[in-house]
Amino acid sequence: MEELIAKRYIKALVEVSSLEELKAYEEFFTTLANLFKERKIKETLTSPEVKSDVKLSFLLDAVKGNKKLENFIKILAQKNRFSIIPSLAKELQDTIAKLEKKYIAKLYSSYELSQEELQKLAQALAKRVGADVEIEKVDDAYDGLKVEVETAGVEIDFSKSKIKKQLIENILQAI
Repeated sequence: MEELIAKRYIKALVEVSSLEELKAYEEFFTTLANLFKERKIKETLTSPEVKSDVKLSFLLDAVKGNKKLENFIKILAQKNRFSIIPSLAKELQDTIAKLEKKYIAKLYSSYELSQEELQKLAQALAKRVGADVEIEKVDDAYDGLKVEVETAGVEIDFSKSKIKKQLIENILQAI
C-alpha cells in the first residue's frame, strides 16, 4: 500500500523537477530512509503523540532553501505521510533508474560466475530491457541461478528444484 502512495507522490515530484533535482531529492530521502532504521527516529516521525509541527520543523530544517522540497515535506505533513519516507526513497531510486535507463540486476546464486559470463548476462539483460544493466552479486545459497531486475519487472530463474518440478509435471501430463 505504501508503495502505491509513494508512486503518486514521486510522479508529482518528477513532473515539476529536473533530473539533477531528482538526484538531490533521492539523496535526501535515502538519507532519511536510513535514519528510519534508528528506532527512536522512526517512532518520533511516525508517532501520533508527537505534534506534527515538531516533525515538520525537524524535516524543514534539513531542506532549508529548497522551496520545492519544503513544499513537498509540508504536503507529507498535512497528509500525515512521514511513514512512507523509505518507500519514497526506493520509488525515487527506481524512477531515476528508468529515466537514465540504468538498471541494477541482482544475481542470486551459490555458483561463481566468471567476469566474462557476468558481462554476457548483463548484455543479454540490457538487450531485453532496453537499458544499461549492472549486475550486483548477492551472496545466497540459492540452488541455481536467479536474476532480478526489479525496476524493469524482470525475473529469470533456473533452479534444480524448478526444473525437477517441471519435468515431473511434463511426465504426468504425458501419462
